[in-house]
Amino acid sequence: MTITTILFDMDSTLNSIDEIEFSQKYFKMLHERFFSKFELQYFYESLTEITKNVMSSRSPRELAVKTFMKAMSKRYKKPQKKLYEDFKDFYATDYNQLEEFVRPAEGAIEAVQTCFDKGYNVVIATTPVFTEAAIMKRLTWSGMGAFTFKLVTHAENMHFSKPLKEYYTEISKKIKKKPFECIMVGNEFLGDVYGPTIAGMKTFYVPIRSENEDLFISPELRRFSKIKPTYRGKLFDVTKIVKNDFQKLD
Repeated sequence: MTITTILFDMDSTLNSIDEIEFSQKYFKMLHERFFSKFELQYFYESLTEITKNVMSSRSPRELAVKTFMKAMSKRYKKPQKKLYEDFKDFYATDYNQLEEFVRPAEGAIEAVQTCFDKGYNVVIATTPVFTEAAIMKRLTWSGMGAFTFKLVTHAENMHFSKPLKEYYTEISKKIKKKPFECIMVGNEFLGDVYGPTIAGMKTFYVPIRSENEDLFISPELRRFSKIKPTYRGKLFDVTKIVKNDFQKLD
C-alpha cells in the first residue's frame, strides 16, 4: 500500500486556537454588523443550528455555501445574494480582528514542510462551513501562508462536510486519488478518524485533550469503539513517520 496524499485538519491541529474567545467575538461582530435587530442569543442559536444543518447536508448538487445562504435567507428574510455580499465584506474587513486568537500549533509548520519535502500531496481538510476568504485567512494565521496545497476545502468548493464519509470521498475525487492512498491527520475523533476511516482512508489522531477528556474515549463515542486510528500521537510524531514514508503501514 502506498500513501501519496496527506490530509490535515486545520483548527486545533495545525493551529492553536482559542475557540471559545474566537467564536464569541465572531458572533458578536457579525451580529452587530448585520443582524443587530435580532436578539443576540437568538442569532447565536439560529446560526449554530444552520451551521450544523449544513454539516449534515447530503445534497450532491448544492455547494455548502448555497445551503447555508438559503437557510440564512429563509430565517432572516434577506435575499441570498445580499447575504453573500455581506459575508464577503465581513471576511474582508472585521474578520481580521480575530487573528489574535489563532497561532501556529507546535510542530505544525515542520510537519507540513516535511510532507512537501518528501513529495506528498498535501490537502487542508477543514470543515467547509466558511467561505474561501475566511478559510485562507485562518490558514495564513496558522503559519501556512507560504505553502501551495493540492486542495483547501471550503464552503464554495465542497458539497459535503465533516464528519460525513461523503466529504472524504469528494476530496479523493477532486484530487484524483483513491481513499486508500490518503491519510487524514486531525484532532477530532468523529470528523478526523471516524469519517475518513469509513471512507477508506488511514488516520493519524492528534488529540489535544488529556486522557480523561479525550473524545476518543468519551461516552458519546463509545458506539465507535471498534474504529481505531491508524496512528496516534503529536505533530512531531507525524513528522517522524512521514520521514519514514509510512513504512510501518505495510
